[in-house]
Amino acid sequence: MKTRLPIKFIQLFLFLFIVTGILPASAQQFTWQAGLPAIGETGIYNITLHPAFVAKSYDTALTDVRLFDGETAVSYILQHDTPFVDLPSPVITVKNNTVSRRTIIQLQFKEKYLIEQLKLTVAAPAYFKRYLYVTEDTSGLTPSQEFALVSGQPAVFKLNTPLKTKQCYIIIKNEDNPALQVKDISVLQRHIYLTAWLEKGKSYILKTGAPDVAAPVYDLPYFANKLPAQIPALEAGNITPVPAVIKNVPSPAAETNNTVFTSKRWIWTGIVSIIVLITLLSIRLLREMRERK
Repeated sequence: MKTRLPIKFIQLFLFLFIVTGILPASAQQFTWQAGLPAIGETGIYNITLHPAFVAKSYDTALTDVRLFDGETAVSYILQHDTPFVDLPSPVITVKNNTVSRRTIIQLQFKEKYLIEQLKLTVAAPAYFKRYLYVTEDTSGLTPSQEFALVSGQPAVFKLNTPLKTKQCYIIIKNEDNPALQVKDISVLQRHIYLTAWLEKGKSYILKTGAPDVAAPVYDLPYFANKLPAQIPALEAGNITPVPAVIKNVPSPAAETNNTVFTSKRWIWTGIVSIIVLITLLSIRLLREMRERK
């Protein structure tokens, strides 16, 4: 009989600690946010995602991007189109390897930008035809996509598989030719935006930077072919870490859809209650163990 009581309490403690782990984990842990301007009229809007915001996402598909009204997720359609948008200029380092007969151009960025297209400007020689590929490493693996770089033709290369990285390499195969003199390199991504139904008077925030979050499944993409031809555009700005407070127009409906597992107030109330319960049970356990002695 003396051994059953501690075992029972140990099992209870384990259960309570698991619950305390589940409560805060139930809310998606986004690390970055960007505020939208005030909504003047209720309707459909296109929300531009600038490269600086896209860089905060965890994958090329932007599966962890969410649009919120308070703590309520808002349905959207993720869209890509042209024109391509220039990314901030990388730091460029060029190395000509005579042994492998290759030119290795290293591109270093401040953030993990989404790279979908590259443009090269070659100063010399006057006539050339080389093959190149873009990679995140120089391990010598067979490239999945090669491009022909030919004098007199546009040196614009669209990646079939976009990269999202702080560092990548352009490998030019020189064969027995002298190395090219590359004058300039531009890196681009497509214009990316969300299409969503937004309501007047509400305050909306974009969030991203949540690892292991599955892509959302919304109803709105089903009606994509019914959207109006002309849709007003909004610019999301003021990118800050999630703990920071974004100054936006107050939303009277921001707290009307809270649930036990999404409201921070309920989460912290649950945590404090469990800590108090654990403390009381510990005191009781110690008392009973003393009495049994």
